[in-house]
Amino acid sequence: MNKPLCLALLGCSLAIPMSGCKDDVETIEPEKPSVVFEGVPDAKFEGTWKTEDGVSTYNIVKDGTYKLESKFKVHGPNPMISHLTGQWAVKGDKMLFKDQSNNVSAYLFDLQGSKLTLTTVGVMKGKTIMDRQP
Repeated sequence: MNKPLCLALLGCSLAIPMSGCKDDVETIEPEKPSVVFEGVPDAKFEGTWKTEDGVSTYNIVKDGTYKLESKFKVHGPNPMISHLTGQWAVKGDKMLFKDQSNNVSAYLFDLQGSKLTLTTVGVMKGKTIMDRQP
């Protein structure tokens, strides 16, 4: 081992006992950022929207409620079906969804004719592309 590293390790080992040890230190977890549900429904989003992959269908109602049905392939002949309900609103360039458990998700939206693209807000950018159903 080289001399500078040995001296650094020795210095650390001597400093630790002198600093003392507290077993009763409480660790405080930082709060997870939360998204505030705010805004109002916008009639241009009203309707039934299906994801391009056909997995999910959103029924967006002008009164600010929504229903989401998703079908996932699982082992076996029948898909697993998920049903969510909640509220939706638009605030600026964001579309917000609040589910029945009060979880809020925010998306940047891009509406081009009968195509709606929702992009998650945050570090990981996931896109959901949907087509308006007749």
